[in-house]
Amino acid sequence: MKQAQQTGVVFALFFVSGASGLIDEVVWFRLLSLSFGVSVYAASAVLTAFMGGLALGSWAFGRITARLTQRHKSEATATALLRLFALLLMGVALFAFATPALFSSLTNLYVWIAHRLQPEPFAYHAARTALATLALVPPTFLMGGTLPLLAHLLAVRHRDHGRRLGALYAINTFGGVLGALAAGLVLIPSLGVSGSLYLGGALDLTAAGVAFWLARTWREAPLDPAATPQPAASAPTPTPRHASRPLAQRASGGRAVVAVQAMGASATDAPAAHNGAIATTAMPSASKRALPLPTPARLALIGYTLSGFAALGYQVVWTRTLAIFSLNAVYSFTIMLVTFLIGLAVGSAWMGRRIDRYEQPLALFGWLQIGIGMSAVIALYAFARMPTLLDIFTARTGFLASLWAEFFAAAVIMMMPTLLMGAVFPVAARLYATPPDTDNPVAPDRGGVGARVGRLYALNTVGATLGAFMAGFVFIPLIGLQHSSLLLAMLNLALGAGATLRASPTLGERLRLAGVTGATLLAAALLPPGVYLGFREGVIPELVYYREGVDATVAVFEVKYPPLKMSFVNGRNEVPTDKHSMRAFHVLGHLPALLRPDAQNALMIGFGNGIASGAMATHPLPRIHAVELVAEQVEAARLYEAENRSVLDRPGFQITIEDGRNYLLRSAERYDIITADATHPINSSSWALFTFEFYTMVKSRLTDDGVFVQWLPFHDLSERDYRDIVCTFQRVFPHTTLWYTGATHSFLVATPRPLTRDQVLALDVQLRQSAAGADLGDGRLLAADLIMHEEEVAAFAANGRIVRDDRAFFIPAMDRERILAALEPYARAAARDAGR
Repeated sequence: MKQAQQTGVVFALFFVSGASGLIDEVVWFRLLSLSFGVSVYAASAVLTAFMGGLALGSWAFGRITARLTQRHKSEATATALLRLFALLLMGVALFAFATPALFSSLTNLYVWIAHRLQPEPFAYHAARTALATLALVPPTFLMGGTLPLLAHLLAVRHRDHGRRLGALYAINTFGGVLGALAAGLVLIPSLGVSGSLYLGGALDLTAAGVAFWLARTWREAPLDPAATPQPAASAPTPTPRHASRPLAQRASGGRAVVAVQAMGASATDAPAAHNGAIATTAMPSASKRALPLPTPARLALIGYTLSGFAALGYQVVWTRTLAIFSLNAVYSFTIMLVTFLIGLAVGSAWMGRRIDRYEQPLALFGWLQIGIGMSAVIALYAFARMPTLLDIFTARTGFLASLWAEFFAAAVIMMMPTLLMGAVFPVAARLYATPPDTDNPVAPDRGGVGARVGRLYALNTVGATLGAFMAGFVFIPLIGLQHSSLLLAMLNLALGAGATLRASPTLGERLRLAGVTGATLLAAALLPPGVYLGFREGVIPELVYYREGVDATVAVFEVKYPPLKMSFVNGRNEVPTDKHSMRAFHVLGHLPALLRPDAQNALMIGFGNGIASGAMATHPLPRIHAVELVAEQVEAARLYEAENRSVLDRPGFQITIEDGRNYLLRSAERYDIITADATHPINSSSWALFTFEFYTMVKSRLTDDGVFVQWLPFHDLSERDYRDIVCTFQRVFPHTTLWYTGATHSFLVATPRPLTRDQVLALDVQLRQSAAGADLGDGRLLAADLIMHEEEVAAFAANGRIVRDDRAFFIPAMDRERILAALEPYARAAARDAGR
């Protein structure tokens, strides 16, 4: 096989490795969210473990690569590197196959720790971090090792290091794009979590087999350094127009890394592109004296570490900001991630073809950093106009058109900074692996190509992890989204100015730098206030509360006439006080207490602004425990005291800030009443509250005569998914009735015995003697909300499918009228039965 063909096979292996890596990563984050929760603290534990494993693997296998290089000749080194690469892929594949059983065991251990040890909050989070580390460090350690291996393999053969390493990075990132799209939109819905993992493992095993075959072929076509093209004559360095640094997406060891979390989301969840460094051609003898690392190379190493810090910080801030304007968390995040990765890949490929022409890559590195800072400031202007842009693009269009409009808007905002970030990779690699002021290869004490790639990537990943932590837990809560982005932009400007002046301290360069930096600072000073509302209704009412917290951005609006309050969480209206929504809140709070008047305790999953909790607190319940994911919602509840009856001050009421499902998982207490009023099923933080496994968990936490009530919306949900959720609920709770309170609000009610309309009418006495009567009316009005008895619910659910954690995926749709039409025949049958 010719050398060009062998290089092409190496690129293909790295592409497959990137695709399978993203498949594994998306699935692992999804599974661990079921075990440890979707709170930002759980997401940060998972992210830290994931990226820590990548950094350790890159550092360790970089050193191993250096030893292999010193021990073998070039041909034997290539064979050893390919075989080791294949073994790493086999290890990742085996872990993927074992993931379902392993993660199940870790979940059981997590529950045992929670039940038996009952740790304090700090110890609890430490235990969660330790378990996430145990779960993710082994496979990510292996993933992190693939990048230095292939980087060294290509650098030994080819002298055009920037081009080869830029292409390697781009190919891996494009593989990550394919893996992210496939996992998020196709594989999980069709194959499920386990099937997706098996496919990812099969891809890794296939790539490993090809790598073993290539190792044998490589011996037949030995490396010939003399055949590699010589570097082109140096030309005057053109002054780059923009500068950027690598963002949160890095091609780690053949894997494009998605950092999910949101932090805000969630947090959940974001990508990172790994940037490796390039090496030289031949290794000097280990007995020779080590050459000192030139200053530009040291600056590149330090700058790339800080660049990783800023990159993940941007990702967290931008993810949180874009979530405010998103109609659907699942699709919009996937589209945003893909856009981000494409920008990184294109930027790296474009710069990789040009980097070897530059005499002063340090100056280029500096201008790229300045370009990132400038484009980050410009992006803030675009975010400020986002609601207006979306109104223009989405006027008189459907749901999918709205999602594509969001994708277009996100692409316009992020394309320039991500292109520049991708372009930084080959520049940093050229600086650190091939110092421009010497023709000598890398000094032996520095370990050669593989060790340098490993060191560069490891430090960049450490910086990225710290950047994500600081942005999510410190910057956003303290100074907000806009000022956090500006702070990161200032870091890029400072890095760029330092690198540019070190490379070319001429008067002309200083003046040019002063002009660009001054214009950027002026643009930052003239920015409008950074209050991102995502408000699409046209006329903005009075803003009475706004807080950018660790988990979400919460805004409360108030209209004086007619009286109306609206609480927006990440741009979605979660707690409106219109008449239909108020009746829904009151039914959720009063109905279970009316059905179980002797209840001693209740668990309410989803506090919101406390209206349903306030309704339940009017009943003689000794203890009510609410669980809410977003702390700022609880704080904003003070503005709803007229509606929630000042429930936060009521004796016997307790609230916990935590993911509701995770709290239920680690709680051993049983309840007489459980309610679930999460956000919409299509949201990334709520889908797990509408599965068979969740309902089974709820049933295990109910007392023998316990009652369970769950809100189920009509809006933005397909008729197919609505039927499947009803089917799943009814399969776990046979005595299920369906209630409809108007607009888009329905409720699934599970009772220990059959519930009839006559029994609801008999509640009239309780209604008249309690505050429930003022909220709900008499028994006749309440009975009118009961539209399907358990027989009709069973008939309606007969054509549904069981929704399981393995492949739960709810498709957004505007099927309200179709859902009502599907329910109507069964509702009529129930009405006829009641009239007999």
